[in-house]
Amino acid sequence: MLAGIAAVSVPIIIHLLNRRKFKTVTWAAMKFIKLSVDQNQRRMRIEDLILLLIRCALVILLALALARPASKDAASDALGQTKVTAFVILDNSYSMDLQGRDGKNAFEEAREAAQETLKALPSGSAVGVLLASDIVQGLIDEPTYDLNQAEQAIKDANVGHHATDLYPAVEFAVKTLKPLQTAQPKEIYVITDGQASGWKQNSDIENLIDKNKGAINFYVLRVGEDDSQDNLAVTKMDISSGLTPINHPLRFEVEVANHGTKERQDVTVDLFVNDESSPRDQVSIPSVPPGGTTTVPLFTRLDREGYYAIRAAFKDPKQADALAADNKNHLVVRAVKELRVLLVDGDQQGADIRDHESFFLQVALSPVADHYVQVDVKTPGELSQTGLERYTAVIMANVPSFKESDIELIQNYLRGGGGLIFYPGDKVDRDYYNEELFSRHAILPSPWGVPVGDPGQDEQYIEFQKRAFEHPVTSPWNNPEFGSLGSARTFRWHPLEEKVEEQSKVKESGLPRVVLRYEKKAAAGQEEGVLGGPAIMERDWGEGKVYQFSSTADTDWSDLPIRGASVVPLVYRIIGSIQANQDAGLNLRVGEPFRKTLAVHQSSAEGFVFDPGLSRTNNLTAQTINEQPVLQFKDTHRAGFYDFQLKGDAANRVRFAVQPDQRESDLRKVDDGDLPAGADLIRWDANVDFQAAVQKKRIGAELWLWVLGIVLLLAGLETFLAQKFSQSK
Repeated sequence: MLAGIAAVSVPIIIHLLNRRKFKTVTWAAMKFIKLSVDQNQRRMRIEDLILLLIRCALVILLALALARPASKDAASDALGQTKVTAFVILDNSYSMDLQGRDGKNAFEEAREAAQETLKALPSGSAVGVLLASDIVQGLIDEPTYDLNQAEQAIKDANVGHHATDLYPAVEFAVKTLKPLQTAQPKEIYVITDGQASGWKQNSDIENLIDKNKGAINFYVLRVGEDDSQDNLAVTKMDISSGLTPINHPLRFEVEVANHGTKERQDVTVDLFVNDESSPRDQVSIPSVPPGGTTTVPLFTRLDREGYYAIRAAFKDPKQADALAADNKNHLVVRAVKELRVLLVDGDQQGADIRDHESFFLQVALSPVADHYVQVDVKTPGELSQTGLERYTAVIMANVPSFKESDIELIQNYLRGGGGLIFYPGDKVDRDYYNEELFSRHAILPSPWGVPVGDPGQDEQYIEFQKRAFEHPVTSPWNNPEFGSLGSARTFRWHPLEEKVEEQSKVKESGLPRVVLRYEKKAAAGQEEGVLGGPAIMERDWGEGKVYQFSSTADTDWSDLPIRGASVVPLVYRIIGSIQANQDAGLNLRVGEPFRKTLAVHQSSAEGFVFDPGLSRTNNLTAQTINEQPVLQFKDTHRAGFYDFQLKGDAANRVRFAVQPDQRESDLRKVDDGDLPAGADLIRWDANVDFQAAVQKKRIGAELWLWVLGIVLLLAGLETFLAQKFSQSK
């Protein structure tokens, strides 16, 4: 804009062009006019010069006003502070709920700091407000001049139960501010407790600051306690068997983590069912090592069919630590009277039933006649006449191949949430499975490779992994008290491919995952071997699940089927995961939406979700998702139990659980020196002059309005003088 000063040449050029050249003509009366001109010529030159100077000053001052000059001195507000466009980013991850030694949590301090930030903005500034965790919630996602609205949004903000990741919110603020066509300075304020996990993308934030250096000022306001505090957390709860039959003792595995630097002793954990105030079971943990975890069993019995809300919590959460969100863990389970499994046996040759492919599986799943797991055995030819929908799981054991109608039946079963388990064997047409069930329909997680090993000998074998179990089905074996899978021996198997080169084009097919691996034998002098290829794989298909074994269901290729301590819990947990998958929408991660799929005739249905944490009822109306009417509730940003019911159906109220992100339980703080370079750090203190702190980098008073006022005065003066001078000529 200052380049516009060059326009001062315009009035000078006009002035020079208006200086006319005269031709001298002598005539009688000329001497009288010449006398008059000589007398006024000096005055007229002075008048023209005055007008020229005023007009040049008008152009210069107008260009200066458009360039928005401002003083460097921010100490005085006499001329008015420079307006800014800013974003206030408020960390609302659940570590901000940590109670300080003064009884106030970090989020309360953060709200105070945010309100002081608004007060420090010059009059006429615009501000946006974001809540930041691992998601970005735009309370005001476009800067507004209504600072009262921004203040109210901050007052209404709440802590969520997400983990911290500040980069997405900073990136959002930069992308919003950068294209704004305004000469106002731009500022970003991040208000956080300084938890180290929130700055894991520190280098990316530094790049943003560096790329916008001089255009956007970046501030970090640290609130809460300066030092890292110890924290105990109930990080996991799982059903050992995977199944939840009524009137049977159920064992829940509860994991407790110590994120502190000191050993914690005599930690008591209680198990509650539904809204009962007295625990069903209690266990005292003698010691939880610093930085370590301890898993303990808790038991209860469910006496009727239906859904139950199970809660594991410290006996005295306030004494455990000052962060309440992770002092308990929630789980919703469905208790069943009976669970049905279909075994499709592809090898029933021989008079002795022990030679049948399904014999050992049938005994393992249903050892007695009145067992809660009921098993039906069918031949492959009977599959098309069998109603699969009444079975929780269908096991295909050494089935040679399928008819096209069978595959369609299987697909519909999976779309309804069913579970399939495939075992290979000597009858299996490997090429058929790989071409039809893997490549064409993407039902199998992996193709079956060429068989490896000799089942006719017992000296050469491979074992299952003994450690580092990652899949939820096998993760309980990380606890040595749960037993061991590693003792089972496999003599022949089909290698499974962990990574498939091409992504399936079948939309209903999910990504394959490894459930269990083989372990190579340890070399001489080594204590343990190296984890090898997959032994069991899994993939989602439609609403259902598919599991694929690499070896047989009978003892032809492996001795796993006769190792009851291994095969029974393994198969139970696989079937339990299929049952839990059918109720997967009832156990959610924080931020994951709750969905209730409706029948076609319920497209106008309404529902309610009650959030006990906020004592708030939320109304839901049906919407169409994937061509189906669905009631959806997205505001699951707080951990705990929620209640859902359809309008007019109070008798069938359903409870679902939301778990916090366990990464947030680690309360280690980032050092000031490790904050992004280029950011100005301000330690929040209610007694500190916050306004003076943020104004250090802010230009003080804008002068353009005063300059514009002078322009208007000069314009009036020029008009008045031009008229007056013209009358005197």
